[in-house]
Amino acid sequence: MKNKFLIIILSILLVSPGCLSPEDTDIFYGDDINPPIPAEDFILMDGDGEYYQLSQLEGKVIVIAFLFTRCPDVCPIVSANLDFISEQLGDIYEEEVVILTITVDPWTDNTSVMNDYAGARNLGWPHLTGTVEDLEPVWKNFDVGLQTYDSDIDGDGVADGFDVCAETPEGEEVDGDGCGIDTQQTEEGDVQVNHHPLLSYWVDHTTGTIIVDKNMNQRVWWEDTLWNPDLVMEDILLLVEE
Repeated sequence: MKNKFLIIILSILLVSPGCLSPEDTDIFYGDDINPPIPAEDFILMDGDGEYYQLSQLEGKVIVIAFLFTRCPDVCPIVSANLDFISEQLGDIYEEEVVILTITVDPWTDNTSVMNDYAGARNLGWPHLTGTVEDLEPVWKNFDVGLQTYDSDIDGDGVADGFDVCAETPEGEEVDGDGCGIDTQQTEEGDVQVNHHPLLSYWVDHTTGTIIVDKNMNQRVWWEDTLWNPDLVMEDILLLVEE
């Protein structure tokens, strides 16, 4: 009876490792994408107005971020983090690792706007845009949740997502943050009155930064608000070594 019990235990120990497929393991600091999702090929436009095709990067690790240039908070931070990553990668940057930024606001982010955004921040990687029809399958493939809205509670012409002062008195002129010139200003400096032809709608996108391996599979997802550049680097280097 005792020998029979030992045989059962040994059988369990021998079988169990085989039950754990690679898809069950958690090997990255970011969220493992299990099973890996193929990164579908696309052709978009870079800031110079040139066509840019994803499949030309096969054999390299690709870091892909989604943002919109008018975003006042998270997007500039993500761009700064990516810039840090590009510097830390040193000689293998562009040779073995490529960074891409793709817009979620093609209604505003044309090629020149994307080029200006990258240039103002000295960002050296492609910033891609296209038509809505071009971008929709890309957003879907990378699981980008996207919604636009034009709600303007106080009616000052600034969409609520951009509006720092959400209760501007009706009819009052506002500054670049949607704050009333007469009633909602601090004592700091001069005030510039801005009209807001580009701030009449807000883009709400739920996304992160995705790391694609050399075989064009999505492997790691980092939530934009939980970025840890040092750990993102570790995940990138792990894929470089595969």
